[in-house]
Amino acid sequence: MNEGTQNQLTEAYTTGRRAGFGIAALALGVVTYMSLLGAEKAILAIVLGALALRGAAPRTLPRRLGIAAICLGAIFIVTIAVVLAVFRDKVAEFFALLQKLS
Repeated sequence: MNEGTQNQLTEAYTTGRRAGFGIAALALGVVTYMSLLGAEKAILAIVLGALALRGAAPRTLPRRLGIAAICLGAIFIVTIAVVLAVFRDKVAEFFALLQKLS
């Protein structure tokens, strides 16, 4: 294999890898909203989105997917923080009821 072919294969591999990270990150970003306390999924979506962004060229699919996943994860974390802060008395009551059940 000559040097040009090897470089093309390496570039195709890294582009596909970034696209895979982007798709996985976006999927996690969407799935995060399917459970109430999915902060671990939101954090993982942000991490995978950052991996998709790393080295991605502007206006490519991996870059757009990574940005979308990071936005979804960040919005979820901020939303959960606001909800927990606004309804802290209800959350405390909920945990007290859970403790009585056990």
